[in-house]
Amino acid sequence: MRFPITVAHRTDIGREKAENQDSIGYICDERHDLHLLIVADGVGGAPCGRVASQLAVQTIRQSFFGVNLASGLTEGDLRERLTQAITEANRVILQRGSRDRHCRGMGSTCAVMVLSESRAHIAHAGDSRVYLIRDNRIIRLTRDHSRVRRMLDDGLITEEEAANHPERHWLERALGMREEIRFDLRAEPLLLEHQDVLVVCTDGLTNLVEDEEIYRIVRQSSVSRGCEQLIQLANERGGQDNISVAIVRVGADVTAPL
Repeated sequence: MRFPITVAHRTDIGREKAENQDSIGYICDERHDLHLLIVADGVGGAPCGRVASQLAVQTIRQSFFGVNLASGLTEGDLRERLTQAITEANRVILQRGSRDRHCRGMGSTCAVMVLSESRAHIAHAGDSRVYLIRDNRIIRLTRDHSRVRRMLDDGLITEEEAANHPERHWLERALGMREEIRFDLRAEPLLLEHQDVLVVCTDGLTNLVEDEEIYRIVRQSSVSRGCEQLIQLANERGGQDNISVAIVRVGADVTAPL
């Protein structure tokens, strides 16, 4: 990387769930100048959601790094590896669900970032999100694959109606939903700049904490403290779901406002 990268991640069961169905994976391969970050959320209420999110993280990690990893990978190589890894995770989750009747119908969201040579390749399926904090603002880089998001885009409901809509947790895309996985891979890699901050999180955070609140907390905190404060705030507001967040800072980390 042209700049140093500082990463922290936390996951929390929340206040109301019996188990944590979120999973996070992060690997830094310094030899090949690669960082892989995965955040996954087992589909709420589905059997074996925890198993599905763990399979998503494990399979994406193993598939991405597993075969003939060499120096000098092109952007095309990285995008192909990322596509293959997510596709393989979908296959593995589907296979496990068909083999184990207790886990039939399980699924998982995923938000995945590959950082290499000051570029971020970003892919996702479901409603786990990726944000960029740059130039004193927060930018959402992903679009939720949910029924309510589609209704919002079509002008059928308002933002206020969406917040409490009975189908707000209904996902239209996720790993394990169908044999042919549909996910979004950012058309062009994000060119990273000094002091950029990337936030990857599950809906257990974003359902309770506004984008501008994420911005304010992350801007004035170290990556580790930012994760802790965001989870604490979500829990203070009820913590109805599992809460997971990862923060990546490009450049030296901070402990005071920038």
